[in-house]
Amino acid sequence: MKSILKLLFATVFIFSSCSSDDDNSTTPEPNDPSTSQQTATGDFFPLSSGNEWNYDVENRDNNDANNNTNSTDALKVESQNGNAYTLSVNNNTTANGTLNTFLVSGELTATDTQLTNTGSFVFPLGGANDIVIDFVDAKFYDTTASIEQEIYTKTGTISQTVQNIPLNINYSLKTTQLENLATYSSNGVTYSNVTSARLDLRMAVSTTITVVVPTTLAIIDEQNVLSIDAYYADGIGLVYAEADSGFTMNAQTVALLQQAGIDLGGIPTNVSITNTQTIDTYTVN
Repeated sequence: MKSILKLLFATVFIFSSCSSDDDNSTTPEPNDPSTSQQTATGDFFPLSSGNEWNYDVENRDNNDANNNTNSTDALKVESQNGNAYTLSVNNNTTANGTLNTFLVSGELTATDTQLTNTGSFVFPLGGANDIVIDFVDAKFYDTTASIEQEIYTKTGTISQTVQNIPLNINYSLKTTQLENLATYSSNGVTYSNVTSARLDLRMAVSTTITVVVPTTLAIIDEQNVLSIDAYYADGIGLVYAEADSGFTMNAQTVALLQQAGIDLGGIPTNVSITNTQTIDTYTVN
Protein backbone atom coordinates (compact mmCIF):
# COMPACT_ATOMS: atom_id res chain seq x y z
CA MET A 1 0.00 0.00 0.00
CA LYS A 2 2.83 2.39 0.77
CA SER A 3 4.12 1.99 -2.79
CA ILE A 4 0.65 2.84 -4.10
CA LEU A 5 0.56 6.02 -2.04
CA LYS A 6 4.06 7.05 -3.08
CA LEU A 7 3.20 6.57 -6.75
CA LEU A 8 -0.05 8.50 -6.39
CA PHE A 9 1.72 11.30 -4.53
CA ALA A 10 4.34 11.52 -7.29
CA THR A 11 1.64 11.55 -9.97
CA VAL A 12 -0.37 14.32 -8.32
CA PHE A 13 2.79 16.33 -7.59
CA ILE A 14 3.83 16.14 -11.25
CA PHE A 15 0.39 17.38 -12.29
CA SER A 16 0.31 20.17 -9.72
CA SER A 17 3.83 21.31 -10.49
CA CYS A 18 3.33 21.77 -14.21
CA SER A 19 -1.80 17.36 -14.84
CA SER A 20 -8.70 5.29 -20.91
CA ASP A 21 -7.41 8.26 -22.96
CA ASP A 22 -10.81 9.92 -23.29
CA ASP A 23 -10.48 13.68 -23.50
CA ASN A 24 -12.21 16.71 -24.89
CA SER A 25 -10.87 20.17 -25.63
CA THR A 26 -12.85 23.19 -26.70
CA THR A 27 -12.74 26.93 -27.04
CA PRO A 28 -15.79 27.96 -24.96
CA GLU A 29 -18.53 30.03 -26.51
CA PRO A 30 -18.43 33.67 -25.37
CA ASN A 31 -21.43 33.32 -23.05
CA ASP A 32 -19.54 32.98 -19.77
CA PRO A 33 -20.56 35.17 -16.81
CA SER A 34 -17.94 37.83 -17.42
CA THR A 35 -17.31 41.56 -17.68
CA SER A 36 -16.63 43.06 -21.10
CA GLN A 37 -13.47 45.08 -21.62
CA GLN A 38 -11.72 46.94 -24.40
CA THR A 39 -9.54 44.76 -26.62
CA ALA A 40 -5.82 45.33 -26.17
CA THR A 41 -3.36 44.79 -29.00
CA GLY A 42 0.40 44.43 -28.83
CA ASP A 43 3.36 42.08 -28.95
CA PHE A 44 2.65 40.46 -25.58
CA PHE A 45 4.98 37.52 -26.21
CA PRO A 46 7.66 38.44 -28.78
CA LEU A 47 8.71 35.31 -30.65
CA SER A 48 11.90 35.76 -32.63
CA SER A 49 15.21 33.94 -32.89
CA GLY A 50 17.58 35.05 -30.15
CA ASN A 51 14.91 36.23 -27.71
CA GLU A 52 15.62 35.25 -24.11
CA TRP A 53 14.04 35.92 -20.72
CA ASN A 54 15.72 35.40 -17.34
CA TYR A 55 13.56 34.91 -14.25
CA ASP A 56 14.04 34.89 -10.51
CA VAL A 57 12.04 31.95 -9.18
CA GLU A 58 10.84 31.51 -5.60
CA ASN A 59 9.25 28.25 -4.46
CA ARG A 60 7.51 28.52 -1.08
CA ASP A 61 6.17 25.57 0.90
CA ASN A 62 3.26 27.07 2.84
CA ASN A 63 3.37 24.21 5.36
CA ASP A 64 7.12 24.07 6.01
CA ALA A 65 9.43 27.05 5.42
CA ASN A 66 12.44 24.72 5.57
CA ASN A 67 11.53 23.57 2.06
CA ASN A 68 11.58 27.07 0.54
CA THR A 69 13.98 27.54 -2.37
CA ASN A 70 15.19 30.32 -4.66
CA SER A 71 16.48 29.67 -8.16
CA THR A 72 16.53 31.08 -11.69
CA ASP A 73 15.19 30.16 -15.12
CA ALA A 74 16.68 31.04 -18.51
CA LEU A 75 13.92 30.80 -21.12
CA LYS A 76 14.76 31.28 -24.79
CA VAL A 77 13.43 30.79 -28.31
CA GLU A 78 14.88 27.48 -29.46
CA SER A 79 13.53 26.97 -32.99
CA GLN A 80 11.09 28.25 -35.61
CA ASN A 81 8.76 26.41 -38.00
CA GLY A 82 6.84 28.92 -40.09
CA ASN A 83 4.95 31.11 -37.62
CA ALA A 84 5.32 28.55 -34.81
CA TYR A 85 8.15 28.65 -32.27
CA THR A 86 9.46 26.33 -29.58
CA LEU A 87 11.08 27.49 -26.36
CA SER A 88 13.67 25.83 -24.15
CA VAL A 89 14.55 26.44 -20.52
CA ASN A 90 17.82 26.06 -18.64
CA ASN A 91 19.63 24.48 -21.61
CA ASN A 92 16.87 21.94 -22.20
CA THR A 93 16.69 20.80 -18.59
CA THR A 94 13.93 21.22 -15.99
CA ALA A 95 12.06 24.48 -15.46
CA ASN A 96 11.93 25.91 -11.94
CA GLY A 97 9.05 28.27 -12.72
CA THR A 98 5.73 26.42 -12.93
CA LEU A 99 4.41 28.40 -15.91
CA ASN A 100 7.66 27.86 -17.82
CA THR A 101 6.89 24.13 -17.73
CA PHE A 102 3.81 24.83 -19.85
CA LEU A 103 5.53 27.34 -22.15
CA VAL A 104 8.16 24.80 -23.28
CA SER A 105 5.66 21.97 -23.83
CA GLY A 106 4.81 22.60 -27.49
CA GLU A 107 4.82 25.03 -30.42
CA LEU A 108 3.79 28.60 -29.62
CA THR A 109 2.01 30.92 -32.04
CA ALA A 110 1.45 34.58 -31.22
CA THR A 111 -0.75 37.27 -32.75
CA ASP A 112 -1.38 40.79 -31.47
CA THR A 113 -4.24 39.43 -29.30
CA GLN A 114 -3.50 35.73 -28.57
CA LEU A 115 -0.81 33.27 -27.53
CA THR A 116 -1.59 29.63 -28.34
CA ASN A 117 0.24 26.36 -27.79
CA THR A 118 0.00 23.06 -29.68
CA GLY A 119 1.86 20.08 -28.28
CA SER A 120 1.87 17.52 -25.49
CA PHE A 121 2.34 17.40 -21.75
CA VAL A 122 4.40 14.33 -20.89
CA PHE A 123 4.38 13.11 -17.30
CA PRO A 124 7.19 10.54 -16.95
CA LEU A 125 6.24 7.52 -14.88
CA GLY A 126 8.70 5.15 -16.45
CA GLY A 127 9.01 4.05 -20.08
CA ALA A 128 5.75 2.89 -21.64
CA ASN A 129 3.88 4.09 -18.55
CA ASP A 130 4.43 7.77 -19.36
CA ILE A 131 1.19 9.77 -19.32
CA VAL A 132 0.74 11.98 -22.38
CA ILE A 133 -1.93 14.66 -22.83
CA ASP A 134 -2.13 16.19 -26.30
CA PHE A 135 -3.63 19.62 -26.95
CA VAL A 136 -4.23 21.88 -29.96
CA ASP A 137 -4.38 25.68 -29.91
CA ALA A 138 -4.50 25.94 -26.12
CA LYS A 139 -4.71 29.66 -25.35
CA PHE A 140 -2.52 31.32 -22.74
CA TYR A 141 -4.37 34.61 -23.22
CA ASP A 142 -6.89 36.25 -25.56
CA THR A 143 -7.12 40.02 -25.22
CA THR A 144 -10.39 40.12 -27.20
CA ALA A 145 -12.16 38.17 -24.44
CA SER A 146 -14.08 39.59 -21.50
CA ILE A 147 -12.76 39.54 -17.94
CA GLU A 148 -13.29 36.06 -16.39
CA GLN A 149 -14.26 34.53 -19.75
CA GLU A 150 -13.02 30.98 -20.32
CA ILE A 151 -10.89 30.91 -23.46
CA TYR A 152 -9.80 27.26 -23.48
CA THR A 153 -10.84 24.09 -21.68
CA LYS A 154 -9.83 20.44 -21.86
CA THR A 155 -11.30 17.62 -19.80
CA GLY A 156 -10.46 13.96 -19.74
CA THR A 157 -10.06 10.72 -17.86
CA ILE A 158 -6.80 8.82 -17.66
CA SER A 159 -7.09 5.15 -16.72
CA GLN A 160 -3.70 3.53 -16.59
CA THR A 161 -1.98 0.74 -14.71
CA VAL A 162 1.49 1.59 -13.45
CA GLN A 163 3.53 -1.10 -11.66
CA ASN A 164 0.34 -3.18 -11.33
CA ILE A 165 -1.41 -0.23 -9.67
CA PRO A 166 -4.60 1.01 -11.40
CA LEU A 167 -4.78 4.79 -11.48
CA ASN A 168 -7.91 6.75 -12.37
CA ILE A 169 -7.35 10.47 -12.90
CA ASN A 170 -10.15 12.82 -13.91
CA TYR A 171 -8.87 16.25 -14.88
CA SER A 172 -10.03 19.59 -16.23
CA LEU A 173 -7.53 22.11 -17.59
CA LYS A 174 -8.77 25.59 -18.49
CA THR A 175 -7.55 29.11 -19.10
CA THR A 176 -9.48 32.26 -18.28
CA GLN A 177 -8.85 35.77 -19.57
CA LEU A 178 -8.33 38.39 -16.87
CA GLU A 179 -7.81 42.14 -17.21
CA ASN A 180 -6.15 44.11 -19.97
CA LEU A 181 -4.22 46.74 -18.02
CA ALA A 182 -2.88 50.15 -19.03
CA THR A 183 -0.05 49.68 -16.51
CA TYR A 184 1.15 46.92 -14.20
CA SER A 185 3.89 47.08 -11.55
CA SER A 186 6.07 44.17 -10.45
CA ASN A 187 9.30 44.13 -8.45
CA GLY A 188 9.53 47.93 -8.56
CA VAL A 189 9.10 48.16 -12.34
CA THR A 190 6.01 49.56 -14.06
CA TYR A 191 5.05 48.08 -17.44
CA SER A 192 2.67 49.59 -20.00
CA ASN A 193 -0.03 47.77 -21.97
CA VAL A 194 -0.26 44.47 -20.10
CA THR A 195 -2.67 41.55 -20.41
CA SER A 196 -3.31 38.89 -17.78
CA ALA A 197 -4.84 35.42 -17.68
CA ARG A 198 -5.27 32.46 -15.34
CA LEU A 199 -4.63 28.74 -15.86
CA ASP A 200 -6.47 26.25 -13.62
CA LEU A 201 -6.13 22.50 -13.23
CA ARG A 202 -8.79 20.52 -11.33
CA MET A 203 -8.44 16.82 -10.72
CA ALA A 204 -9.62 13.79 -8.78
CA VAL A 205 -7.53 10.67 -8.19
CA SER A 206 -8.68 7.21 -7.15
CA THR A 207 -7.38 3.65 -7.18
CA THR A 208 -8.93 0.22 -6.83
CA ILE A 209 -7.32 -2.31 -4.51
CA THR A 210 -8.34 -5.84 -3.60
CA VAL A 211 -8.11 -7.03 -0.03
CA VAL A 212 -11.08 -9.41 0.10
CA VAL A 213 -13.14 -7.76 -2.61
CA PRO A 214 -12.21 -4.94 -5.02
CA THR A 215 -12.48 -1.59 -3.26
CA THR A 216 -12.21 1.86 -4.83
CA LEU A 217 -10.41 4.43 -2.72
CA ALA A 218 -10.82 8.15 -3.37
CA ILE A 219 -7.29 9.43 -2.81
CA ILE A 220 -7.84 13.02 -3.96
CA ASP A 221 -11.41 14.33 -4.11
CA GLU A 222 -12.11 16.69 -7.01
CA GLN A 223 -10.35 19.96 -6.26
CA ASN A 224 -8.22 22.70 -7.78
CA VAL A 225 -4.63 21.45 -7.63
CA LEU A 226 -3.07 24.28 -9.64
CA SER A 227 -3.90 27.92 -10.38
CA ILE A 228 -1.52 30.28 -12.20
CA ASP A 229 -2.03 34.03 -12.67
CA ALA A 230 0.24 35.42 -15.40
CA TYR A 231 1.01 38.92 -16.69
CA TYR A 232 2.36 39.65 -20.18
CA ALA A 233 3.75 43.07 -21.16
CA ASP A 234 3.73 44.53 -24.67
CA GLY A 235 7.17 44.26 -26.28
CA ILE A 236 8.59 42.11 -23.47
CA GLY A 237 6.60 38.93 -22.80
CA LEU A 238 5.85 37.22 -19.50
CA VAL A 239 6.91 39.54 -16.67
CA TYR A 240 5.35 37.81 -13.65
CA ALA A 241 3.51 34.59 -12.81
CA GLU A 242 2.26 33.24 -9.50
CA ALA A 243 1.27 29.58 -9.23
CA ASP A 244 -0.57 28.12 -6.24
CA SER A 245 -0.57 24.34 -6.21
CA GLY A 246 -1.45 21.62 -3.75
CA PHE A 247 -4.02 19.08 -2.65
CA THR A 248 -5.69 17.53 0.38
CA MET A 249 -6.05 13.77 0.57
CA ASN A 250 -9.48 12.27 1.23
CA ALA A 251 -9.86 12.32 5.03
CA GLN A 252 -11.88 9.08 5.15
CA THR A 253 -9.24 7.22 3.15
CA VAL A 254 -6.49 8.56 5.41
CA ALA A 255 -8.45 7.44 8.49
CA LEU A 256 -9.02 3.95 7.04
CA LEU A 257 -5.32 3.58 6.29
CA GLN A 258 -4.39 4.67 9.81
CA GLN A 259 -6.93 2.26 11.34
CA ALA A 260 -5.41 -0.53 9.26
CA GLY A 261 -2.00 0.34 10.70
CA ILE A 262 -0.61 1.38 7.31
CA ASP A 263 2.36 3.73 7.59
CA LEU A 264 2.12 6.63 5.14
CA GLY A 265 5.90 6.83 5.18
CA GLY A 266 6.07 10.60 5.57
CA ILE A 267 3.80 11.23 2.59
CA PRO A 268 1.96 14.51 3.35
CA THR A 269 -1.83 14.46 3.40
CA ASN A 270 -1.94 18.18 2.64
CA VAL A 271 0.33 20.10 0.26
CA SER A 272 0.33 23.85 -0.42
CA ILE A 273 3.05 25.44 -2.58
CA THR A 274 3.37 28.93 -4.05
CA ASN A 275 5.74 29.35 -6.99
CA THR A 276 6.53 32.81 -8.39
CA GLN A 277 8.66 33.81 -11.36
CA THR A 278 9.65 37.44 -11.85
CA ILE A 279 11.39 38.81 -14.93
CA ASP A 280 14.96 39.93 -14.23
CA THR A 281 16.60 40.60 -17.59
CA TYR A 282 15.53 39.96 -21.16
CA THR A 283 16.68 40.26 -24.76
CA VAL A 284 13.96 40.87 -27.34
CA ASN A 285 14.65 41.48 -31.02
